[in-house]
Amino acid sequence: FFFQAEDGIRHSVASRGLGDVYKRQHRYFFVSVFFTLILFVTKESNAQLIVNMNLPKTNYLSYEPMVATVTVYNRAGNDVVLGGPKGRGWMSFDVYRDGQLLSPRSFDGGFETMLVKAGRSVTKKVDINRLYPVADYGSYTINASVYFPPRRSYFSSKKRRINVTDARAFWKQSFGFSQGRNKLASFRQISLHEHRESANSALYVRLRETKGTKVYCTFSLGRFINVRKPQATIDAQNRLHVMHMISPRIYSHARVSPEGAFLGNEYFRETTETRPSLVIDAGGSVKVVGGIAYDPNKPPEAKYQPRSASELPPGLLSN
Repeated sequence: FFFQAEDGIRHSVASRGLGDVYKRQHRYFFVSVFFTLILFVTKESNAQLIVNMNLPKTNYLSYEPMVATVTVYNRAGNDVVLGGPKGRGWMSFDVYRDGQLLSPRSFDGGFETMLVKAGRSVTKKVDINRLYPVADYGSYTINASVYFPPRRSYFSSKKRRINVTDARAFWKQSFGFSQGRNKLASFRQISLHEHRESANSALYVRLRETKGTKVYCTFSLGRFINVRKPQATIDAQNRLHVMHMISPRIYSHARVSPEGAFLGNEYFRETTETRPSLVIDAGGSVKVVGGIAYDPNKPPEAKYQPRSASELPPGLLSN
């Protein structure tokens, strides 16, 4: 057909058949694919930081250190300076107890400004028990969040669920603790607790005020087999000594300072005649009697295998 323009001249117009329809469909297809790729690339570029948080276990004793290992991966394509908003640290945690968000004891977690190279990562170990009130019994949900200054936003890790319980003390003793010259001595109480973890039990030490609610520390002395009751005593320097069974016939002698620091341990093995135990001499020193010293890192001795009757004595050659 013809189209008449303003100049009065009629021009022919090509008919728009199926070919034009297919061309338009192809154009729409490529445009949609293009925008889909743009959205995908934009979504991937948003993951400029990847945050992973790991906790060593699920069940904790009240006041026990809850050390989280947080690793931050830089996927921004360039170097990133991590720093928090308004002078705060660049890492924080979202801690929920029974669905309620807990406020931190302090915003100072020691996360100072630092540089993370492109494609590299940084790892931090954080005791959540020191920053948040997670000593009460209950179920908690925790995740780590890292502030990203270029976008003024946070990137978070996956949530982890943990449980906090407590155990009754089966042994405890109070002692005087000197706070230095011209200061009154305070009284502290040290106690032992059995905490069941999965299929095993662990022996815990807790140091707290004798009169008051302050808890100085709670930590594990390791595996504990409740076949024989642990033996505990305090020496003349107010150091705690504990002898407990860690595996059949094997015992650990652990020592703890009056400040609640772990001083180390040594191992003993019971014999057919004696079993290791703690004794206090006239000077107030604690010693181990019975049993024999045992090194858990020493490889086991090769067992003697008797020769059979068909074997020749050493040094003789067969015909």
